[in-house]
Amino acid sequence: MSEVSGLEETSAHAKRPAHAGAEDDLCADERAAALVEDHLGVADALARRMRVPGHDIEDLRQVARLGLVTAAARYREGRGHGFVPYAVPTITGTVKRYIRDQSWVVRPPRSIQELRLRVNAARTRLAQDLGREPTVGELSRELGASEEAVAEVRVACAAMSPVSLESLDGTPDSPPDSSLRLIGVVDAGYERVEERQLLAAALEGASDADRRLLRMRFVEQMSQSEIATELGVSQMQVSRLLSRLLARMRRKVAA
Repeated sequence: MSEVSGLEETSAHAKRPAHAGAEDDLCADERAAALVEDHLGVADALARRMRVPGHDIEDLRQVARLGLVTAAARYREGRGHGFVPYAVPTITGTVKRYIRDQSWVVRPPRSIQELRLRVNAARTRLAQDLGREPTVGELSRELGASEEAVAEVRVACAAMSPVSLESLDGTPDSPPDSSLRLIGVVDAGYERVEERQLLAAALEGASDADRRLLRMRFVEQMSQSEIATELGVSQMQVSRLLSRLLARMRRKVAA
């Protein structure tokens, strides 16, 4: 019987119109767009929480929203415990990488920072045209800036990736003392702390009944019908309670 059913499903799939795949892609795009629109507040709230000196909040907000778009495109409904728990690690990871890659160890004047962006763009263009790395003079002529300013930009760029002091210790004949080295590792506990803080904010003001409902659904992973049996209500009531509760939590996170 199962083989027949499988053949019928295969046959039905084969008879789908050629444009069905395109329609599915369109529906997926529309769902992703709706998720982004509904959860912009979550991305903005995370950007505010992760604000650090030296980075404009508007830049962080745009980066967080880019992470939201990525999460929405990858999300598949029915897997996991909902979109927000899925999206938060993606958004925070995107913002963290941006801060890591765009932070200065020693911050130069604003004029040097702005010229650095122009120098990098010009370097890419000239490298493609010349087939090699452009010289300071060629960059200077391309940008209409002095060679001294371009050279200063190159020196300032080193402030974004400093040399470890340990690498300067010792000589080829006497390597640095390995006992002085610290090996960095990613502490998985940090993201758990962030998730708990976000959840605590979302649960602020929640009743015991709300917390019990969330625990049964997302911790004990009970189905809605099982929860309905446990509480002595209909599955439709459970669905409505969960929808209202999750919507209220999203608003609190976005506030």
